Order: sequence, then structure tokens, then C-alpha cells
Amino acid sequence: MEKTWLSFWDFIIPPIHLAIIFVVSYILKKKYIQTDPNYKYFQSALFLKILGGIGFALIYSFYYPGGDSTNYYEGAITLQKLSFKETFTYFSILGGNLSPENHSVFDMETGWPLYYRDPATFSIVRLASVVSYFSFRSFFSMTIIFSAVSFAGVWKLFQLFSSLYPQLTNKFAIAILYFPSVLFWGSGVLKDSVTLMAACWFTYSFYHIFIKKKEIKNNVISLVIMAFLMILIKPYIFIALMPGTLLWFIGEKMKDITNWFIKILLGPVTLIAVSAIGIFVMTQLSSSMGEYSSADSVFKKASESQKDLKQAYYMGNSFDIGEFEPTFQGVMAKFPVAVMAGLYRPYLWDVKNVVMLLSAIENSILLFFTIMILFKVGVFNTIKHISKTPILFFSLIFAIFFAFSVGISTANFGALVRYRIPCLPFLVASLFILGDYSNKKIEEDKEEKRKKIIGLNKKTQV
Repeated sequence: MEKTWLSFWDFIIPPIHLAIIFVVSYILKKKYIQTDPNYKYFQSALFLKILGGIGFALIYSFYYPGGDSTNYYEGAITLQKLSFKETFTYFSILGGNLSPENHSVFDMETGWPLYYRDPATFSIVRLASVVSYFSFRSFFSMTIIFSAVSFAGVWKLFQLFSSLYPQLTNKFAIAILYFPSVLFWGSGVLKDSVTLMAACWFTYSFYHIFIKKKEIKNNVISLVIMAFLMILIKPYIFIALMPGTLLWFIGEKMKDITNWFIKILLGPVTLIAVSAIGIFVMTQLSSSMGEYSSADSVFKKASESQKDLKQAYYMGNSFDIGEFEPTFQGVMAKFPVAVMAGLYRPYLWDVKNVVMLLSAIENSILLFFTIMILFKVGVFNTIKHISKTPILFFSLIFAIFFAFSVGISTANFGALVRYRIPCLPFLVASLFILGDYSNKKIEEDKEEKRKKIIGLNKKTQV
């Protein structure tokens, strides 16, 4: 009989957690909705995300024979057992000391956790072990807590975009709060739930520190924590965010310059400055980046990961963007096909199971929406508006660069649909902003024509 990770306590503990979350979210909604009308989405979005997490847990309990999520859960319980037996060793491991000596303390009574030799992956086991004290060893309660914590970051991103484009709040709710794959893959006991939260919250804090210059102290603390989580778990997400955020900051500063000649002169200087800052930051963080500490190691990792995810043990659930050399030229040659894969695959003809079908349907709608917006706005106007709108420039740079990173290093559909979720809210929100720009331009053109007609009529009457 296959294990389901569903126990008697899963019928008792999760409803209690849901009731607590309902009361707390209701209080928060009532408290802030008078000053921030966007809180009308707060409770429904939170519980949809929790529902997505529960759906994910059910799939991995009954449809699949377990997976990373259940492995993290079992590892967390193992660590919790260790904490009662060897408290000092538990806190040593929790602090990141994954030495052979600490590993030797595990025994048959505690069990042996998976991923111990992979610090990035094991970090989720460590985080989950802390959550396990509040979930009372219930897999579904742990999922609910992960979902709620992840929602905090997603909500911050929604608040940011809505504050900048209040007329698009309803559409941002779809892009950021209610997007199906983000609700499902970004809500379980997974790396992706934590890194999604971190990327969204990092963006919110960056804006309020460097552009809005508001609540600096609190946002600096959250920025550092979110950066730490990304570097600890998935450094490439932090690497993907860096260029866009720096260009965003510089773009906001250059908006105040009205002299086009000075702007043109500052262009090359800006690129050199961004590159220098990026290299400096990467150098300072190289010891924490591991396999992502240099361009050569990144290219090698991408090539190795792409080859591994095509192996037979993935049961053919893979795709092939073609072989490439682990060099800058080799990797960049795959840029278009990797971006398309990162954003829009699996296609409908890639489908081999029900879960993949749902993802393919969503991707088809997203691809159609992207083409429709580009056709409506026009390539020239799209480039023009992006160049004038720093947050749009940042969002698309991050989404495209991130999709490229995922597409070039991933050849397995199961991994692909999970890995790419941090870029989806940014991409879809950007498409809505472009659509709004197009609508305004159409209205302006109509108004201009109306004024011309009125002017001609007046001349005729005279």
C-alpha cells in the first residue's frame, strides 16, 4: 500500500489552523480596508493560495508516490525528533553546520533526512523543521503555513503594482494573486513557495528603500532577509533580479533629466556602472553562491542540469532545446528557444498527463495574450513605452532573464512548471500595463481627431 502522508491528525489540526488564519485575516482586512481598498482581495486571495497548497498536497499524497514536498516534510520531522534528543546538535544544524559529525547523531530512532549533503535543498528541511512545531507534524498543516507565509510576499508585490497603477488593480489581482500555476506550485512545502515570497517581497522593499524612500528601516531588514533566502536556496533568482533592479533605480533617476543629450551621454556610463556594481556584488557574495559564483560555473551547471533532466528516470517527461557548449556563445545561441520554453512550455502537443494538460492550457492562454498585446501595442510602441517606464523595464528584464535561466537549465516539464513561477506575476502584470498604455494611446488619438474635426468645423462656419 502506498504512503499517503495523511493521518488522523490531519482531520483535526488543519481546520484549527484554517480557523486561526481566517480570524487573523479578517481582523487585518477590517483594520486596513478603510485606508487601502485593495484589502477587499486580501482574504479571498489568501484562502485561494491555501487551497492551492492543499490541492498540491493532495496530488502528492494520492496521485504521485510522493516527491520533494513529502521528502522535505519527512526530513523536518526527523530534525524535530533530533531536537528532543540532541538539542544542541539540532540548533547547530539549523544554523547551517552540516558537518559529518552532526550527521552521525542521526539514528534509527530519529531517522535520516534526505538532502543533507545539499545545503540549498536542505535549507527547506531546516525551515520546515521550525514550522513542524506549529503544524504538530501534520503534512497538511505544514502546507497551510507555507502557503500563508508565501502569500505575504505575493501580497506585497500586489500592493506595489496597485499603488503605481491603481486603475489596473483588478487585473493585477489576476496576474499576481489569482494566477493558477502560481497558486498551485507556489504554495506547497517547496523551495518555490519560499523563493516566490522572497523575490516578490525583495522587489517591494527595494522600491520603498531606493525609489519611494519610505519606511527605510523595516524595508532594509526585509530586503536583507529576502536576499539571504534567495541566495541560500536558489541563488540564480537573486542573480536574475540584480540587473533589473539596478536599471530600475537608474531609470527612475534619469526620468528627472529633461535634456535628451545628457540622457544619451549617460547611457554608456549607466551600463558600465550597472556592470561594475553587479560584478562587485557577485564578488562579495561569491562564497555564498556556490555553483553560481562565476559565469563559467553557471554555464557548466546549466549544461549539466539540462542533460540530467532528460535521463530515463524522468519517464520521458522532458523536452530538448538542443545541445550547447557551456560557454557564453553556446548559451546565448539558445536564448530565444530557452526563453520560449521558460515562459510557454509545455505546449498542448507536449501533454502526457492531466497535470501537464492544465499547465499547457494556461500556457496557451498566456501565449495568446502576449501575442495579442504585442500586436495591439506594436513592436515600436512597446519598446518606446518600456524605455520610458522603469518598473516595466525591470519587470520584463527579470521575467525574460529568469525564463531564459530556467529554460536553458531545465529539460523536465515537472521541474519547469515549478521553477518558472517567480517570473509569471511580473510578466503578466507587465502585459496588463502595456495593454493599458495601448488603450490610453487609442483614447488620446481619438481625442486628437475629435479636436481636429471641431477645429475644421469652426473654420468652415467662419
